[in-house]
Amino acid sequence: MRFLKYILIITIQVLSITAFAQQSQDLPEGLVTAFQQGNSISLANFFSDRIELKIQNKEAIYSRSQAKQIMAKFFAQCKPKSLKKKHIGGKPNSPYFIGTLFTNNGNYRTTFLLKGDGDKVVIHRLSLELE
Repeated sequence: MRFLKYILIITIQVLSITAFAQQSQDLPEGLVTAFQQGNSISLANFFSDRIELKIQNKEAIYSRSQAKQIMAKFFAQCKPKSLKKKHIGGKPNSPYFIGTLFTNNGNYRTTFLLKGDGDKVVIHRLSLELE
């Protein structure tokens, strides 16, 4: 009887950990695609109304349209080849992403913080730093 209790407890723990891991791993598919394609228009659809944007040493808070223009300029100078995930974590309503954006002008450590905004998740903070 004790053996069955231990098995039940272990099974519940494994299932809860797996469920949490799956929740934190889910990012909107179009978000990753927009980065990989260097599509600032599609990427801007995931920006919050005000976004904290850091590219190299320049950091400020921009409107969605300003951030879209800045990212278009960045993608024109640094054409993306791929985006590799290193880590995704956080809470279900505020996940974060850490990865590397491989471009024709070097590799950029890419981090972004997402926050729930009604029924969708938007980028609240985006950082691109040359590795």
